[in-house]
Amino acid sequence: MRPVINVLLIVVTAVLSISAAEAQETSIPSIKAIRTEEEIIVDGYLRESVWQGEGYSALVQKEPVEGAVPTEKTSIYVAYNDEGIFVAARCYYSDMSLCTGGLGRRDEMVQSDRFWFWIDPNRSGQSAFGFAVNPDGSIVDRKCYQDISWDDGWDGVWQSAAKRHEDHWAAEMFIPFNQLRFSKKDEYVMGVNFDRYIVRKAEDDYFSMVPDGETGFVSKFGVLTGITGIEPPARFQILPYLMGKANYPAEGEESPFYDDNKYTGSTGVDFKYGLTGDLTLDMTVNPDFGQAEVDPAEINLSAFEIYYDEKRTFFVEGSDIFRFGDNPTGGVWDCYWQEPYIFYSRRIGREPRGIVTHEGFVDRPEQTTIIGAAKISGEVDDWSLGHISAVTDREYARIDSSGVVFEEEIEPRTYYGVLRGIKEFNEGDRGLGVLATGVARDLRTDELTRINNKNAFVLGIDGWSFFSEEREWAFMGRTEYSIANGTEERILDLQQAPAHYFQSPDFEYVSLDSTRTSLSGYMGRFAVRKTRGNWGFQSALGIISPGFETNDLGFTWVTNVINMHVAGGHNWYDPTNLFRRATIWAMTSRNYDFDSRKLFEQYYAMTNVTFLNYWRFNSWIQYTPDGLDLHETRGGPAIAYHGFTATYFALSTDERKKFRLTGSLGYDFVNDGGYGRSYGLEFSYNPSPSIKLTLSADHVDELNHQQWVANIPDASAISTYNTSYVFSDLKQRVTSGTIRLDWGFTPALSLQMYVQPYIAVGSYSNYKRLLEGGTYNFEPYDYQGANPDFNFKSFKANVVLRWEYLPGSLIYLVWTHGRLNYDNPGVYDLGNDIKLLLEEDSDNIFLVKLSYLFTIY
Repeated sequence: MRPVINVLLIVVTAVLSISAAEAQETSIPSIKAIRTEEEIIVDGYLRESVWQGEGYSALVQKEPVEGAVPTEKTSIYVAYNDEGIFVAARCYYSDMSLCTGGLGRRDEMVQSDRFWFWIDPNRSGQSAFGFAVNPDGSIVDRKCYQDISWDDGWDGVWQSAAKRHEDHWAAEMFIPFNQLRFSKKDEYVMGVNFDRYIVRKAEDDYFSMVPDGETGFVSKFGVLTGITGIEPPARFQILPYLMGKANYPAEGEESPFYDDNKYTGSTGVDFKYGLTGDLTLDMTVNPDFGQAEVDPAEINLSAFEIYYDEKRTFFVEGSDIFRFGDNPTGGVWDCYWQEPYIFYSRRIGREPRGIVTHEGFVDRPEQTTIIGAAKISGEVDDWSLGHISAVTDREYARIDSSGVVFEEEIEPRTYYGVLRGIKEFNEGDRGLGVLATGVARDLRTDELTRINNKNAFVLGIDGWSFFSEEREWAFMGRTEYSIANGTEERILDLQQAPAHYFQSPDFEYVSLDSTRTSLSGYMGRFAVRKTRGNWGFQSALGIISPGFETNDLGFTWVTNVINMHVAGGHNWYDPTNLFRRATIWAMTSRNYDFDSRKLFEQYYAMTNVTFLNYWRFNSWIQYTPDGLDLHETRGGPAIAYHGFTATYFALSTDERKKFRLTGSLGYDFVNDGGYGRSYGLEFSYNPSPSIKLTLSADHVDELNHQQWVANIPDASAISTYNTSYVFSDLKQRVTSGTIRLDWGFTPALSLQMYVQPYIAVGSYSNYKRLLEGGTYNFEPYDYQGANPDFNFKSFKANVVLRWEYLPGSLIYLVWTHGRLNYDNPGVYDLGNDIKLLLEEDSDNIFLVKLSYLFTIY
C-alpha cells in the first residue's frame, strides 16, 4: 500500500508543479506583433490601418501606488515587416494640460512624459535594447546588460516621431532588425516591456512590472509573439569623418612650433560589420575624440593618480561586456575597498609619458595616436563575448635647440588587447566569466625602457549565483592574477611606486628585490547579499596582494590590503502618513595589511527618505577610531592617524518641478583638532521645455594636522630609518562651481555648455618630523625646502553644438576655453582670485567635425 501512496503523492506533486508552472507562464503578459505590408510613415499621426483598434492597455502601475490600475489609459500596438519592428502608443489624458514635453540632446533624460519600448530579441533574460520618446520627439536609447545594468553609451540607428492630439499624445517608432542581435528561428518569441511615465503625477506604468524588494528587470519581461519568416539581416555600416581644429594657446607665440600647431585637420573612419546575427565587429582607423567633454579641474595632494571617466565614443559604446565584476545581483558596497580595474580604456591613447632630455623649445603631442582599433562583441552559443585590439603609434617630441630642430621619442609603439567572455546558466541564475588583458611595447630607447613595462598580462575570473528560484539570496565573486615584465631597473621602480611601496622599512611581508625582472600578484573579493524583501543584508571579503599590478591597461590605487564588511538594514517601499519610501542601513568594516596590522575601522549608518511631496532627504554618520596609514610617508614607515567622526546631510526638492534645489552639508571632526567642512548648493531651472540650466557651488574648508611635505635623508633620524619624514599643518580651502546649459532646438539639434571655475588654496605651517614609525609622535622641524603653499585657479568651458542631420550622421561644432593662474600661493581671497583668473590669457580651441553614415546593407 505504501508504494502506491508514494506513487500517488509523486503524481499529485508533479501535476501541481506543472499547473503552477503553467499558471506562472500564463501570468506573463503577452502582446502579438501584426505583420503588415502597408507602408508605414513614422510621423506620429498613426493613420495607418494597423494602428486602428483598441491596442494593448493592461499596464500596471509601479509608482506611486505599486500594483494599482493606471490613472490614464495607454493603447500600445506592435507591427513588423521584413525590415524591422514598428511600435506605436496612444498616451491618453483626462486633462491634456498634464501632458509635459521638452527638448534635449539625445540620451538626455529631460523632465517630461516618456514612452519606453524595451526588447530582448533572444529572450535571454539578461540583455535588451531600450528606445524612448517624449511628447516633443526627444529620444533616449540604451542597452541593458546582466539584467539590471544600463549602458547609456549605446546609440542605435532608428526612427521615431511624436505628436500631440486632442486627448492624447502619440509615440511612433521603427527599429530596424539590423540594430538588434538575434539568431535565426522559424518563429520568434521575444522578451518585451513597455513603460509610460507621467512626470506631473510621478507615475510609472509598466507592461511587466517588477515589484519593489525584488531584483531583476530584463528577466521579468513579458513576451512578444507573432513574428515569423524573418531572416536576421547582415549589417555593414561605414562612418567616415572629417575634422578641422584651430588652436590659440595663451602662451607659446615665441615658439617656432606655434604656427605649425595653430591649424590642423584629420580624417578617419569607423566600420561596423555583422559577423553573425549575434556577433558584431567594430573597427576604427585614426579615431578622433575632439568632441569629448573636458575633464573637471582637481587638485591632487595624494600620491595616487586621479581616475577620470571614459568619454570617447568608440570605447563607451558596447563597454558593458568589458565591465568585470558586474552581475545581476546588484553587487555590494565598497566600504573603504578601492576596487582595482582590469580594463581602463583611457590607457589607450594616453598622454605620452616620456621625458624630454634636451633643452630648448619643445613641441609634444597631448595624446598618443591610435593607428587602429577593433572591437568584437555579441553572443556565440550562450556565451557573451567581447574582444578589443588596439595599436598606438610612436610619438615624438620636437625640440628646437638654438635653431637646430630634432625629434626625441617619448612614447613607444604599443599593442593593447582585451578578451572577455561570460557564460550564463539557468536563465541568468548563475554566471561565470573570464577577462584577460595584454599589453606589449616596442621599447627602443633607454629612457622609455626605464619608465615602461616591456609587457603586462592580467587574467580574471568572475561569477555569481542566486540561491533559490525566488532569487532571495546571492553569492558573487571575482579573482585576478597579474604579471608585469621589464628590466631590473624598471621593475625596481615599479616596486617603489605608490601602489606598492615595497621599500617601506617596516613592511615585513615583502621587501625590495633589485634582481627582479617581473612583478606578479593576485586579488579576490567574494560577497553574499540578500536580494529580495524589505530587510537587507550583505557582507564581503576582499584581498589585494602587494605585487598586484594592472596599471598598464587597468587602474589600481592600492595593494597590500585585506578588507571586510558587514551591513544590514530595512527598506520601506509602501507609502505611510510621513513618507513615500525610506531606507535605514548600518555597516561596519575593517582593513588589514599582509603583516596583519589593522589599518582602518569604521561604524556607519545612513538613511534616505522620500517624503509625500517628493522632497528627498539623505544623511549618514561615520565613526572611525585611530588607525594606521601605509602611504602618507610616501614609501617610509607606517604612520598612525587620529580617529574622526564624519557626518553628511542633503535635502532635495521635487525634481519634477520647474525650479529644483539641492543643498548639502558635511562636517568631519578629527580627534587631533583637525576638521573638514563642506557645503554644496545646486539649482536647476527649466525656463522652457527646451532649456535646462543647472548652477552649482561647492566650498570645502579643511585643517589637516598631518599633511606630508617631504622625505629628507638624515643620518641623525635613527628611529625613522635615517630619513626625516616631514609633515605640517595644512589649511586648505577649495571653492568651485559648475554651470550647465542644455538647449534643445529640435530633437536632432542641441547645444550644451559646461563651465567650471575652480580655486584651491593651501597654506602650510607648523612643520614637524615623525619621531617613530607607527606612531603619531612628532617634533618641530626647521624645513628649508621650497615653499609648498599653492593657489591653483582654473577656469574651463566647453560648448558643443550637435546636429544629427540624418540618423547616425553628425556635425559637431566645439569650443573649448581654459585659463590658469597660480599667483598669491597660500592666500585665499576669493574676490581677488577671481579677478586674477579673469585677467589671465586664455587657451582657445575651435573644432568642427562632420561624419556621415553609409549603411551598405
